[in-house]
Amino acid sequence: MATSNLSLKSMLSKERVQHVRWIAISSSTQEPQNPVWRGHLCQWYFHALESIERFDGNRGAFPRSVAHVAMKILDMFLCSRSMDVQLLARVDERVYKPVAWACLYNAMRRCSIDRAAADPHLKTAPPSHVETDGGDVTGITVNGRHFTETAFLQMCHGSNLTTPDEFASLVASISSFLDSFECFNDTLPLTASHVSQVFGRMIRQQFSQETHPFEDATFLQKLEACMDETVSNSRFARYPPSLNSAAAILVAMPDSIDRTVLLHLLTQYRMSGGYALSTLRNVVEELRLEMDEGAPLEEREVRDDNREVVHIIPS
Repeated sequence: MATSNLSLKSMLSKERVQHVRWIAISSSTQEPQNPVWRGHLCQWYFHALESIERFDGNRGAFPRSVAHVAMKILDMFLCSRSMDVQLLARVDERVYKPVAWACLYNAMRRCSIDRAAADPHLKTAPPSHVETDGGDVTGITVNGRHFTETAFLQMCHGSNLTTPDEFASLVASISSFLDSFECFNDTLPLTASHVSQVFGRMIRQQFSQETHPFEDATFLQKLEACMDETVSNSRFARYPPSLNSAAAILVAMPDSIDRTVLLHLLTQYRMSGGYALSTLRNVVEELRLEMDEGAPLEEREVRDDNREVVHIIPS
């Protein structure tokens, strides 16, 4: 089943399976990425995807959620490596960068597969799709342009760090690693960005446009910033995607939002198999602190423990 077609309940069920596997490979290791590099890499991911769209004139071919998928793949892949490799990836950019690039390429490829699976009635290949040769993936076509691993490496200006053959081998190794997880077959590793889309669709269907904020540009801009923080900040890497997504929505919500909208989101989250609301409250508080610290001094909010959004979440 394609990720974009998952209901909230089935998505949270899938999250439980994936998160257990994630904990299994990461519980005995430290944070696999250098925190400073992680923040820079996340911004580079966004910039790279935007550059590809501008170059090909194909708006929406690779949305920001692809960067979230790439970062999730990178976290998981590095955690599965030996401690020596993890240490090198934290201190040596020559090791870190090729792996990071290969994870983005894999994310683009898997998002292309997922997008095609989401609409089986497509009569032609989507603007972004996977090319195969006898079942083997040979590259991605973006708006009619062949985008192989070699072309991608050239875009990264990475020939001084790795050869095309080494990079292709690294891409294949990461793809095989993902295929080893039954819960990832023909689907994507879930991210907060995917869960947020389901939350947004759920609220739009339940409430009028005047009641909910999901059509408001200011809210959507703040939500994007909160979502970016959850993927670029290593502190949130350990949380399940649904917690990061719900926290981002709650932090971005204006104080004037109808209490009914918030209660509906929280109720549906718990009834669909989400994590305890007391745990969600902790993530909300942590994300709010991070967002306030990252904002210019004049834009930081005065902390108020009685603010409506947090007040209705039980401790």
